[in-house]
Amino acid sequence: MVVESINDIIKLSGDLVTNQWEAIRTAAGLLLKRHPRGVVVDCSGIRKVSEEGAQTFYDMMVYIESKKARIIVANVPAHVKEALSDVPDVRSRLAMAGSVADARKSLDLLDEITKPRKGEQRSTGKLLLCLSGSLADSYAISLAAAIAERRHLSVAATFPIAVPRALPANTPMPEEEQIATQSLTRVREFLSQKGIEVELSVDRTRSIASVIESMQEGAMVCVISLPAPDPAKGEPANLINALLGIVKPEIVLVRGPLRQMG
Repeated sequence: MVVESINDIIKLSGDLVTNQWEAIRTAAGLLLKRHPRGVVVDCSGIRKVSEEGAQTFYDMMVYIESKKARIIVANVPAHVKEALSDVPDVRSRLAMAGSVADARKSLDLLDEITKPRKGEQRSTGKLLLCLSGSLADSYAISLAAAIAERRHLSVAATFPIAVPRALPANTPMPEEEQIATQSLTRVREFLSQKGIEVELSVDRTRSIASVIESMQEGAMVCVISLPAPDPAKGEPANLINALLGIVKPEIVLVRGPLRQMG
């Protein structure tokens, strides 16, 4: 087994027939210092993998997650996927991408947008703004800005990405991540022009309501952009019912005009 650290990825080549975590640990540690959001592992060169060798991915995953970072494996051959499927914790938690480019994009796309940047306004509290990618986002952003200006609040804006339960929580979702980046860029530009302090985040979740519940502490107001109607999933009614039962601060639920939502 050959372990190479190439720029911002770890590339594995050869036969993975024993647990090679100790050989990978140093490279992983150095990469995390340069790229604290996570590590991409290129598996395209793995010729063979045994059950013991597959444990390498479990140890690597546990170490990287302990550093509050993500691990995404890319270019995983079919025979390697089959071997990994026999390791229960790896099968359910290890995120895979079709290419190194997709994995990098998933890690790096949100890096710049989520770096905190302060405005000029001195805040007396916090407003939580939750976006959905629907037509309601524009209205929610404008309303949040008006409330924040009037009450001298900073804004914590989040874009939850709902990851299907059938996939590991860290699975790259390029389309959703692109929408999240675009939406949060709009928030930053709009609020910064008004001198409002803003902090941005993208949260991967199984439940949007749980993200809002966990972020509401310290907020004086929550402004929620409701998702587009989806009768099959009972949305946005299910989200509204959940939020009304768990959100403690003032809450404003925002939807776009009905003529635009149909």
